Amino acid sequence: MSPGARSRPDALRIVDIINLSSSADTLLRERVLALRAKGVDNRIVCSDGPYVRPLRSLGIPVATLPIPRGMNPFLLAWSLMGLWLHLRRVKPDLVHTHCSVPGIVGRIAARLAGVPVVVHTVHGFAFHGGSRGPLHALAIAVERLGARFTDLLLCQNREDMAQVERYGIIARERLRWIGNGIAIERFPNAAARPEAGRPVVITCVARLEPVKNHTLLLEAARILKDREKPFELWLVGGGQGRARARSLCAAWGLGAHVRFLGYRDDVPALLQRSDIGALTSLKEGIPRAALEAMAAGLPFVATRVTGTKEVVRHGDTGLLVDLGDARGLAAALERLIDDPALRSHMGARGREVVRAEFDEAEIVSRLERIYRDGLERRGIGVPAALAHEVSA
Repeated sequence: MSPGARSRPDALRIVDIINLSSSADTLLRERVLALRAKGVDNRIVCSDGPYVRPLRSLGIPVATLPIPRGMNPFLLAWSLMGLWLHLRRVKPDLVHTHCSVPGIVGRIAARLAGVPVVVHTVHGFAFHGGSRGPLHALAIAVERLGARFTDLLLCQNREDMAQVERYGIIARERLRWIGNGIAIERFPNAAARPEAGRPVVITCVARLEPVKNHTLLLEAARILKDREKPFELWLVGGGQGRARARSLCAAWGLGAHVRFLGYRDDVPALLQRSDIGALTSLKEGIPRAALEAMAAGLPFVATRVTGTKEVVRHGDTGLLVDLGDARGLAAALERLIDDPALRSHMGARGREVVRAEFDEAEIVSRLERIYRDGLERRGIGVPAALAHEVSA
């Protein structure tokens, strides 16, 4: 504890705010458990959903409040009021928000509730790639507004950090790189399976929503089908785009090739039964779907976008294609379908990269240092176990 810091009569309290319960489970579960094991009262606020009960069963306090996905002014105001009342009642020392809408309403609510330290992690900006025009300018203005309520802004990839500085979103001294990682031990190496007589399994783990760009992946699947390639495409995840994706599959005759698996709790087991990982997002922070597939020893095919291209090394751990290039995506997938040795080589390299650079234990340690810095600047002490860890 730094000189002059106040000690609390109870545990240090941190509240994470995120939109979906599935995102809370995927992005927050392991590090919240790690901090709780060190004496931090780390809690989660998210919308109600199927992962709330499992998270609570692990001993994580989860409060459910309606957090909209869009920009409906009435819903945003309602969410802001609910978050403000909750934070006033819980009285956290630090609030950590995630994703775009929770990031805006959560940070404003935290400041209005008098929370001492407010941290936000960027999981990809709404402005990205070649975006231009009024919506591009509006997105930057909203991020600048959010930064006014932020003590520390965390970026998962270097390109987002450059964007923050380019557009003057927040002062450099309040900007940090955090990265991303996974619990590697959860993803055993996918066992090589006999090739004869079976399709090559391509697995995409992503919410079926516009930003994940499943239409491009289905267009590539249609090309592979027309070329009579032996493959199955497994789509893991739910979301508002599921009906449209099913409709496209029916229109393009992909019923025998595409399987909709919905939300799954056994992603490591599914990856063990897969041959190739895929992701066609418009933008990412650092995509856990890529990290998980690579940790399982799969080569990865993805769009060349912010975040993803910091994980997937073209020609080494996988193949990258341009946004909108369905034929290029099909060609990349076809190359791996036809070459089991290349799949094996790229998969092994991907596993090495994830082990060396994307271990969640290091991300948790980095986050602890950031929390300690923010809290001690406000004269708030940290638990002895946490202080010892981050001082090591």
